[in-house]
Amino acid sequence: MINELLVFSVVAGIIFLGFVGEIFFKKTGISYYLFLIMIGVILGPIFDVFPREPLIPVLGIFASFTLIMILFYSGMDMKIREVIKGSPRTMVQVTIYVVSSIFLIGIALHFILNWDLIQSLIFGAIVGGETASVVVIPLSRSLNLGHNTITFLTLESILNSIYSIVFYEAFVSLYKTGTNNWAVPIITIGTSFSIGILVGIVLSISWMFVLKFARNFKYTYVLTLGLLFTTYTVTELLHGSGLVAVLIFGLFLGSSKVVLSRLRQKFDLVEMNDQFYKFQGEVSFIMETFFFVFLGLVFVIVPDAILTNVVLGLVILGILLLVRYIATKASTQKSELKKDQLAIILICAQGVVPATLSISALNDGIPLANTFVSLAVYVIILTNIVTTVGSIFIARKNKSVPEETK
Repeated sequence: MINELLVFSVVAGIIFLGFVGEIFFKKTGISYYLFLIMIGVILGPIFDVFPREPLIPVLGIFASFTLIMILFYSGMDMKIREVIKGSPRTMVQVTIYVVSSIFLIGIALHFILNWDLIQSLIFGAIVGGETASVVVIPLSRSLNLGHNTITFLTLESILNSIYSIVFYEAFVSLYKTGTNNWAVPIITIGTSFSIGILVGIVLSISWMFVLKFARNFKYTYVLTLGLLFTTYTVTELLHGSGLVAVLIFGLFLGSSKVVLSRLRQKFDLVEMNDQFYKFQGEVSFIMETFFFVFLGLVFVIVPDAILTNVVLGLVILGILLLVRYIATKASTQKSELKKDQLAIILICAQGVVPATLSISALNDGIPLANTFVSLAVYVIILTNIVTTVGSIFIARKNKSVPEETK
């Protein structure tokens, strides 16, 4: 039995380190995820303070909860007008980057490691193109980039996560059913997005009218979280993407002033939304902090495979950077985003999504799941290193550029 005082001490230490790490990240641009993962590795695989096996079922639920919190927070941080304006170019970027990365990584590992093709594509969906919104959003704002570039990177970080998740679910479905119908992923993506968007819009607007009468009561934030989980659950039961619905729910709620004016309503929820946004940021921060420690706890150290995993991680990184270069060239052509192409290419840090999907693979019973977890961690580390080095270079490059020229 793990000592109660030890657990509370570790929890307190993790929260403190997460807070310090966040300050360190804002000052240096170096992601604190790497340190949190290492803490988990020390407490788990190295000293076995927390055994791995009992954590896996819990971590799967915790991973989904973390994603819901982060996407809701990210949605509230965006504005509908910015999303609509930046969507076409962002969709080009996301489609080329994510889809190409998934298939290239999957096919490469199929031939290099002789993995089953579907399992290779499942792993491709895990690491194929996500950019961590919790790294990208604050980092892009601290690098003196143009406003349109910040919006572009923010929207990309959310959309590519959804693409990865939907492709993952589609390939897992293919694996479990044993079907060879490759139209399934395309149909699944279209259906999932459509249902998710519809449910998110309907429930978020409905909730605005409920809040009109409930905003003077206590615990409205807790009630909103209750509806948020309901939104996710209902959408999943309808075979849509619950995460898309959560994002849309946050987006419409965060842009309630615009939405309500379009509906010719005279009330607003601006003050309440500001409170929601602030508190949601605190909750999301705690979830992210503990999640990356937990990821380190379930990491499997195989001494003989370290060099192999590093090499494979570098191969995957090379594919990601090559495809990201092509996608960025295509999506920023003939636009003012072109001047920030290098920043867009190098800000490629992965985080929560590949981590949560690799854990989901364990719960989904994928035979190679343990390998997926370990290799995903290497990819997360390598992409964060690229982003860290890139952000330092970009910050020095942009330091002398006047803000009004951005």
